[in-house]
Parts: sequence; structure tokens; C-alpha cells
Amino acid sequence: MKRGGIALLATAVVAAGITTYVVTRPDGNGDTDKKAAEVADRIGYPVGTDGNSYARSALEGNTDPKYFAVLEITDSPTNDPQKIRTSLVFRVYDPGTSESPPSWRLWEEDPVTACYRADFNYYGVTDGGPERIRCPQDARPITPPPAQRTGVPDTYLEAFKTILAELPPAPTQDEVLAALRAKLPPVPVDEQTKLPWVEPRLDAFVKDGNVGIIAGGGGSCLNGVRLTNGTVAAWYPPRVQTQPGEYGCSGQSALALYNVPPPK
Repeated sequence: MKRGGIALLATAVVAAGITTYVVTRPDGNGDTDKKAAEVADRIGYPVGTDGNSYARSALEGNTDPKYFAVLEITDSPTNDPQKIRTSLVFRVYDPGTSESPPSWRLWEEDPVTACYRADFNYYGVTDGGPERIRCPQDARPITPPPAQRTGVPDTYLEAFKTILAELPPAPTQDEVLAALRAKLPPVPVDEQTKLPWVEPRLDAFVKDGNVGIIAGGGGSCLNGVRLTNGTVAAWYPPRVQTQPGEYGCSGQSALALYNVPPPK
């Protein structure tokens, strides 16, 4: 349930008479509400990995902190798609007519600084959208750290072939995975962010002496196989074959896909 949002009128009777207290809605207007809703809807999908990823998305196209800024990031890890996984507090500034030429003004509008809290679950911003709140005192814009690049390095393709060829005649799954971890080239460093790539996910499958391996990351799935007849291969299947609901991306699927022609 949303907190606040509706102006309340409360009265209190005191010895000296009747005193009226008015609790008003936090600052904002239709333009700031619209901006907040647009940002929250835009960043709700695809699903962010954490609060920093949502914040980075929110700041895309909003590069001037005078007009838009992220003030708070809260992560609430959960496996329940209905529960809140991340919350952002952001600030929206509407200059009103203060920055428009006098000749354009049909009426005067005061500048407005508004703050919003947006909660996100797996499906995006929660029902009701961003909620107006009072701006946190002394809050400063947050610049989230850059994201690590994901994907499968180009060097893995030839390394897969070499590692598979060097495996013992009848390796176990654990032996295959150990060989991959020990012999794959190190992930590169992103020249722009100076951060190493995220280590790709590895998997292996062994059946009747046949070996299937994969390295997955960033939507890519490198497949490799070594068959009992000595055949060694490594390749990137079309994504339509490796996506969920199809063959997927696993050591077992690599063996299954080896003899499957690509879709036309």
C-alpha cells in the first residue's frame, strides 16, 4: 500500500480553543508526476540485476542532475516475483516559467522540486507507479558504478577446442569443469569502464564418453563437444535454439544441438 499521497485535514481541540492542522501532499505537479511515471515504466523491464542497474537505466538520457537525480537505492533480494526487489528515490525538477522567454508565457508557473519513491518487482514498477514523497534532507545525487560487461570472450572459441582435445579418454563432469576453469583464458578488461568482464557461466555434461560444454553470458552461448570418435567442435548456435523453452544453454544441450541444423 502506498504511503501518504492524499491531503489530510485533522483537527485538535486544545484548552485555548480549536487549532486546525493541515497535512499537505508533498511537492510536485502534473509534469513532475508524468516524468516520474515515464522513467519508472521505462526502467522496469528488462529486469535489472540490482538497484544500481535500475539507477543506471534511470539516468540514461537524464544527464543533468539539476533536472533529474537518483537520491537513494535500496536492494531487497527475493526470489518471489511479486515482492519488491529494488526501490529508488529520485528527484525531478520542473523549472516552471522561470526558464522560458517572457513572450512565451501565458501565465506564471513557479518552479517545483519533487521527489518520488518507485518500488520494482520482477514485473516492473509496482501498482500505482512512483509515489510522491518529501525530499530527503541533505540528499545528494548518486552516480551508480559502471556495469561489468557480460558475454563470452572471443578467445574462448579456440580454447574450447584445445581443452576438449586434451581431455582424458573418459573424463567425469567434474574433471571437465576443472579443466575449463584452469585452462580458459582470463576474461578481458573493458577499456571503457576498466572493469573485468563478468566470468561466463560454465557447464559440462558427459554421457557414454561424449562430452558437451558451454560458456554462457550476455545472451551468448558458446557450445563445444567431443565425441567418442574423436570429433571436436566449438560453435555458437543461433539464439533461437538456446533461448528458454527451446534447447537452452547447457552441456547437455550442446550434445543435443551438435547434429541439429540451424533454423532457416
